[in-house]
Amino acid sequence: MNALQECPPVLGTPKTTRDPSRLVDAVNELLAFLASDRGDQREALRTSFEAVAAGLGAQNAVLLLVERTAPLTLRCIHSLGGLTREQLVACEEGRSVRGVSPSVIRRVVETGRPERIHDSLQLGDGWRTSSLDNTRWSVLCAPVHDPSDGAVLAVIYLQNQGLAAAYGEPDLACLGSYGSAAGRLLGYHFRAQRQARELKQRIAQHEEIENAPEILGESTHTRALRFGLHEVFIPSLNAVHPEPILILGERGTGKDLIARYLHAYSSRRRRPMVVVNCAEIGEDLAASRLFGHKKGSFTGALTDELGCFRAAEGGVLFLDEVAELSLRVQAQLLRVLESHTVTPVGITREISVDVAVVLATNRDLEEAVRQGALRADFHDRFRTLAIHLQALRNRPWDIPQLLDHFRLREERKYGKPTLGFTQEAFRALVAYDWPGNVRELARACTAFVMHARLGVWLDYDLILRGVPGIAASAPNPKAGAVLGDGFSYDEALREYERELILSRLHQHGGSVRRARESLKLTKTTFHRMMRSLGIPTGPERE
Repeated sequence: MNALQECPPVLGTPKTTRDPSRLVDAVNELLAFLASDRGDQREALRTSFEAVAAGLGAQNAVLLLVERTAPLTLRCIHSLGGLTREQLVACEEGRSVRGVSPSVIRRVVETGRPERIHDSLQLGDGWRTSSLDNTRWSVLCAPVHDPSDGAVLAVIYLQNQGLAAAYGEPDLACLGSYGSAAGRLLGYHFRAQRQARELKQRIAQHEEIENAPEILGESTHTRALRFGLHEVFIPSLNAVHPEPILILGERGTGKDLIARYLHAYSSRRRRPMVVVNCAEIGEDLAASRLFGHKKGSFTGALTDELGCFRAAEGGVLFLDEVAELSLRVQAQLLRVLESHTVTPVGITREISVDVAVVLATNRDLEEAVRQGALRADFHDRFRTLAIHLQALRNRPWDIPQLLDHFRLREERKYGKPTLGFTQEAFRALVAYDWPGNVRELARACTAFVMHARLGVWLDYDLILRGVPGIAASAPNPKAGAVLGDGFSYDEALREYERELILSRLHQHGGSVRRARESLKLTKTTFHRMMRSLGIPTGPERE
């Protein structure tokens, strides 16, 4: 059930004369809410609905949400005017009652087309409250469509007393246009909210996992990373004999954290996670280390050993620095990835294994293939499911949250609460390009807290002792938008536009069309903006 449905009807008395400017206000209210992606959606919808009712001079007005259930169920979420509780319930349930027309509402839901009733006496819904009641009403009723599938999301029902001010065809056209606009705006918004709720629910199902890793940050890259992990990569690990996953990124970007996150939130979390640094495996002992061996199979084999693959049975095997393996070991590993079986040293029979293999490297694998350091067929085997981690200098929007997280963690660890960073120190840290990425930032926060005095500010002099490179390095130009200075108006606007468009593309699952429509931009304008902001518009963007 959408949260909107929990809002009780709001009763009031709308205007009885037309005010076309309020129709513009109604659409602008929804546009402003959706453009900000913040605020109270119920309040935004209520304000917009009231503006429509006032613009069309409705004396009574009802907004009903359509629940996609069988049988059809309507729920009144807002009302204006003098309708009684009995009349509102009748609108929901489709029962005939004096003073309103549930049959019109039901027809609009079923046909998906707006309707206009010039004179309520045309209807057989028992409008007169008594034999002496000669009240005449004019009615407008229009659907709000979900643009993705054409289904009716909601119904707007308006009544106007007196035939002198009866609704005409232009009024019907206005209400129909508003319903279409509201559907385009709210349909996408509700879908994004539903996806976000589902993602949050999936994550919440595993909140009891002890020491589960966190992926911190609110940059477009980090939000898309969290979404992609739960939508694509974590479900892929739940299969028997899953495809290998490759994690690419510079040193310190958190490749090991992503591997632990995949394990923690997959169905394999109750089975082992085995971590291997491939740079430490010599060619002579690689087969024994990875696939196991039988006692006495070679000098020094004093006991039977399972090897990393069998030790990770049912769980995850994380092969870090995989590009450092020799060509011979790459060939052996490729055979295991293809057959899902291992042959321990000293044993002739193959043993089946069910292991999710996650590989990571900071090297340019295409270049490694060209140089002959990496087998092309080995690379092809795991390049399909790849996670690319951006360097911290390219996502400075994440730095403030990371600084707070690691500072507070170290303060708790050492029992040394501080007052946080001074403004000068904070600005210097955000503007730093962090060549060691998140790992360097975490270690710097440890040094800051360890060298700070209890209950003081972490000032610029202190951070220079922890990160001497800050003084000599040029400020990261991408951090200007985060700090809000050093940018001209045009530069700041450009950074904001880029972040907004990337955010909308992520929100709408990468759909350029839906992102464009959510921002109410023409196709030509949107594609021109994407090109000018350096955002790919073709298949390479995916």
